Amino acid sequence: MESHVRDEGRELLRPGDGVNSETSTVGIGRDATIALAPGIEHGVGLEGVNAESGKSASRKFVRDIVLSNVPIPFQKARTYLWLVILTRALGPKGFGVWSLFLVTLSSAMTISTLNCGSSMMRFLSGERERGEVNQAFTTVLAMVGGASILLAVLFICVSGEMSAVIFKSSRGRGIVLLLAVALIFDSLFEELKNLLRARRLNRAWAYLCLARLIPETLAIICIAWWLRSVTAAGATYLVVSICGVGGGMFYLAIRHGFRFTSPSRKVLSKYTLYGLPLLPGVLASTVSLGADKYLVSYYLGLKQVGIYSACFAVSALVFFLTGPINDVLFPELSALHDMQHGESFRRRFAGVQKFVLGFAVGAAGLLAAFPHETLRLVAPRDFALGSTTLAILGVQGIFMAMVLLYVVILNVRMRVWSTTIFWVLSGVAIVLVDVALLPRLGIAGAAISQLIVTAAGAFVLIGMHWKLFRETFEPAWLLQTGAAFVGVYAMAILWRSGTSGIAGEALRIGCGAGVFLLGLVATQYVTWRELQVVRHAIF
Repeated sequence: MESHVRDEGRELLRPGDGVNSETSTVGIGRDATIALAPGIEHGVGLEGVNAESGKSASRKFVRDIVLSNVPIPFQKARTYLWLVILTRALGPKGFGVWSLFLVTLSSAMTISTLNCGSSMMRFLSGERERGEVNQAFTTVLAMVGGASILLAVLFICVSGEMSAVIFKSSRGRGIVLLLAVALIFDSLFEELKNLLRARRLNRAWAYLCLARLIPETLAIICIAWWLRSVTAAGATYLVVSICGVGGGMFYLAIRHGFRFTSPSRKVLSKYTLYGLPLLPGVLASTVSLGADKYLVSYYLGLKQVGIYSACFAVSALVFFLTGPINDVLFPELSALHDMQHGESFRRRFAGVQKFVLGFAVGAAGLLAAFPHETLRLVAPRDFALGSTTLAILGVQGIFMAMVLLYVVILNVRMRVWSTTIFWVLSGVAIVLVDVALLPRLGIAGAAISQLIVTAAGAFVLIGMHWKLFRETFEPAWLLQTGAAFVGVYAMAILWRSGTSGIAGEALRIGCGAGVFLLGLVATQYVTWRELQVVRHAIF
């Protein structure tokens, strides 16, 4: 790409700054809507596009995000059901082992999938011939299948050592063996989902996720409660994973005409050149979110891992919408970037940024104001010791939401090494701060480490995209969301006595959510017009 790309006198994109324009765009953030509706750019070859087509595009984008989030309530329900039931069935120590099983599997999948999901998102979106899709996906399955089998064999060979280091017992070798086999099938299933996301078949993606998620959740809960065994829960997870891959492949063949073809060297080279430079960063990001659990285990024991894992799982509520939104946003912004539609690019990003900020601050406000009540709803009394940790992680989630959003811009601009370096440095920083704080402050030290490093990372990324940030972010948003946050916290301070028990704690949290929403409406952060766009998109 040339350093300056012009269309009718307007500079739309420049590699050094992301998305720029010679015309004034400072007001874009002010005009952005929380409903994620973009503006329509004029003079860039979009003749014949009228206001109705613009509304249609907005509705499609919001609908894609809604469909992307269909599995989210079930995923969260699974997380909280596991918290409520597995913490009681397995106890803090057993739940700590289960958490480490999932964290290790997630980290290993980061390597075994070779970041092919990002490659498909970048190169397989838009109009494509069926043969091209089949060849690309066949190549991806060959790459991921080979890598996951090699890694699984390595885990089996060192299963004794892994059991001693991770699970603090030689009896954990069976867990490692289950993890190794599950890695193969989970990696393949992940690429099934990634193909549907890349092709913007979000409804099919949602159905596929739910087809595995619901039986997996129920089966693991039943087996864990019946046998009170982490190994039995892991074996159940493996069986469901195998069934998920078989069912997913059958679904793709019947409904979407997928057929195996010969893998393509050209596709392999193209995806490798894009995905592998991102891989260290993706791995570092996974490690940065999971390494603290290993360090908590090393310094404080498996019981504290269980408590910290519960707090971390709950705090993910703050940024859990950011991931599904980014899955829709990434191919959308990639298309606008490649077509040089700079104004639409900025308006789309501004609307998403406003929505993400509002949701993140609201969720963080509830966790910071009601940490004890939240933990009492999802875990036994022993886990209430993590209240301070949960409050800190809740605030950290605001910065994580912005980090995940601006990493998308780096990937759209294909600055893959910048993404990798960012995540590697973040991972290293978290480990170093953890080592300094964990022995002194306990699990609260791990939460503080996450907060410090994530906040620093958010400021670094915003600085790297300062022009885009200035054009798409309205400073008044901080005052509006901040006022709503203060309202929630004030309510929590004033309402400290009265109704007790689970019902009373749920009531306080619900009232806090109502106060935050009223604050957004009162400050005009959310308007009726924006709610109408969302309503039309869904219904």
